[in-house]
Amino acid sequence: MSTRQRGWVVAGVVVAGLTALLGLVAAPLLGGLFLVTAVVTLLPLPMAESPKICARVCLVTGLGLLVWTLVGAVIGMFLFVPAALILVIAAFVGPGSGSRPGPWFSAITPLVAAAALALSLHQMNQVDPDNEPPPYFRATVDSMDRARDPQFNQSTERLWDYGATDVQVYERAGQPVVDVNMPETFTRGRTESDLRDEIADLPGVVHVYRCDFYTCTGEQP
Repeated sequence: MSTRQRGWVVAGVVVAGLTALLGLVAAPLLGGLFLVTAVVTLLPLPMAESPKICARVCLVTGLGLLVWTLVGAVIGMFLFVPAALILVIAAFVGPGSGSRPGPWFSAITPLVAAAALALSLHQMNQVDPDNEPPPYFRATVDSMDRARDPQFNQSTERLWDYGATDVQVYERAGQPVVDVNMPETFTRGRTESDLRDEIADLPGVVHVYRCDFYTCTGEQP
C-alpha cells in the first residue's frame, strides 16, 4: 500500500472513530452500534501488504458502510457518510492498477451495494397484513436525564396495570422516547384511552403518539 493510500485509509478510520465518539456523547443508548460501525472501518488495514486486495476491501467496506448509513439513518448512522466516502476514495488513490480494485470489481461492487440497499428498504417496508404488528403508543420525553432517572422508570411500571404489554425507554435520533405496546383487546374495564392518559401523565412527557407499522399520529398532552 502506498503512503498516500494508507493516509486515506487512516483518515477514514479516524473520521469513523470521531463519529463513534460523537454518537457515544449524543446518543449513549446507541453507543454500541456506533462503536461496531466504527470498528468495521479497520478492515482494510490488515491488508496493507496486498495493495489490490486492500483497495478492494476499501471499496467493499466504504460502499457497505454507505448502505448502512442509509438503512440506519433514523438512528444516526448517516453521520458515518464522510468516513464511508473516504474509504471509497482510498480504493482508487493508489499508484497504478496493481493498487486499485480493477475495472470489473469496480463496476460490480456498486451494483451489488445498490441491490443490497434496495432489498433492505423493500424488506423494511414489506409487511404481511396477517402478521402486521398491533398499534402502540410512543411518547417523547423532555430530556435524557429524566429518561435515565430511576424514579421515571418506576413511574412507568404503573402502565402495566392499564393494559401495557411491554414498555421500552430508549433514545431515537437523539430524542428520548417511551414505546408502550398494547393488547389487541383490553380487559378489566381498561381502555386504550385510559392507557394513553396514563402515559401522558408520566413526568416529562411532551407528546404521545399512537403508532402503527406505517406512521405515528398524536397530540401534545
